[in-house]
Amino acid sequence: MPKTLDATLRLIQAGKTPAVILVGGSSEYLAEKAFMAIRDAIVAANPTVSLETFDPGTELSIVLDSYRTMSLFGGARLIVLPEVTAFISRKEISSLYDKVVSDWKSARTDRKRLTTAAKMLHVVGLVGADLEMTDSAIADAIGISSSEAAFGEVLAFCRATGKKATRGEGDAALLAESISRGGARGTILLLRTGELPSESATLDLIERQGVVILCDLGRGEVAAALDHAVAERAEEAGVTFDSKALGRLRQRLGIDRLLADKFSKEVPDLRSALSEAERLVTLAGRGGRVTADLIDREIATVEGGARYELGSLFSEGKIIEAIEKLRDLVGQMRREDPRTAVEIHYGKFIFNLADEVRQMIGIISFARTAGIDLKRGMTYNRFKDLLADRLGDALKANGIVRQRPHPFPLFKKFEAARAHTEAELFEALAALAQIDIDRKSGGLPADLAIEAFLLRRVRA
Repeated sequence: MPKTLDATLRLIQAGKTPAVILVGGSSEYLAEKAFMAIRDAIVAANPTVSLETFDPGTELSIVLDSYRTMSLFGGARLIVLPEVTAFISRKEISSLYDKVVSDWKSARTDRKRLTTAAKMLHVVGLVGADLEMTDSAIADAIGISSSEAAFGEVLAFCRATGKKATRGEGDAALLAESISRGGARGTILLLRTGELPSESATLDLIERQGVVILCDLGRGEVAAALDHAVAERAEEAGVTFDSKALGRLRQRLGIDRLLADKFSKEVPDLRSALSEAERLVTLAGRGGRVTADLIDREIATVEGGARYELGSLFSEGKIIEAIEKLRDLVGQMRREDPRTAVEIHYGKFIFNLADEVRQMIGIISFARTAGIDLKRGMTYNRFKDLLADRLGDALKANGIVRQRPHPFPLFKKFEAARAHTEAELFEALAALAQIDIDRKSGGLPADLAIEAFLLRRVRA
């Protein structure tokens, strides 16, 4: 059985640090937090320990060579590898590649790009390919189209790093052999990975020789974990986070709605929720309070908020109701910020409408690729069981949505997309772009242009 974080920390404090420690699980946030806590505890327990940290994407053979090699100066050593991909099976190649695309599109730093490249190299290795092959041959091996922009960009970056594709099966065998033989005297190996497979001989070996810490997060544990994490952030910043504010935060982020769906198995993303909480704490400032009113003002664009409702009305073809909602939202914004011109308030909603159009285009594209006839329709239960996860992952992987949507609003968009053609939606997207250009160059005012745009979409 995997040990808990607290039990492992007690072993370290007692001077009984395991030779090998592996941290993994379904919750990236919890796994990263446990990983850092263990690293800091080992250093605190032995301040003279020599710390050797490898970057994500480093070939496992290099790490294990260092693990088996005695230090020139003697003494204790801690070898840290923050990302191990030796436990991923072939059946997860598709989801791993989707993660690569999503991470690449959101990468803003070289460190993030290196991490993404490491995952891509592993995907390439798992399908028996290497970077000396052509892009087309590698794409065929993975089972994707070589015309995808992100695919070519990631491969080019991988080649620029000079690193080679790693074989998952080979890495697993190499890791098992090294752990079985043991490392150099006084050397500790600290590893981190993603979800842990239910059956793995390598994991069994690590448990016998050291410790495996499982950081999974079930649906029933999300609310408590989020409340605890937010309380920690608020205490560190000297900010009071009201209990009602926590409830409102979960509501605004759509977490409560997702957890209320008894038929869903999806676990809300804890990291994105904490990112919003940290932003609110920063806005409140030391000695301040995060209240429900502050959340209502600051988190309006997140799924489940008022702007989501506007987009939903637009997608469903409820144009008159959408115009009323738009006017209500602008009225509320003017009360909160009376100095800003109406033109600017209205202009903020152009991008919300454009996002809805882009999502419907993405749905039609997904349906065509998957061979789904949109004209036939589908019940919600069938959609949720067969398509919701695949469609949500596809939209997220292509950067159309920030997080996988809840099945019900996604079904609404799916139904809305059935009533349009791609040509109509691209025309609508172009019209919204023109409205944004016109409002910035002295053309038709945004309020008139947006309402006219909506009224043109009233179906008889």
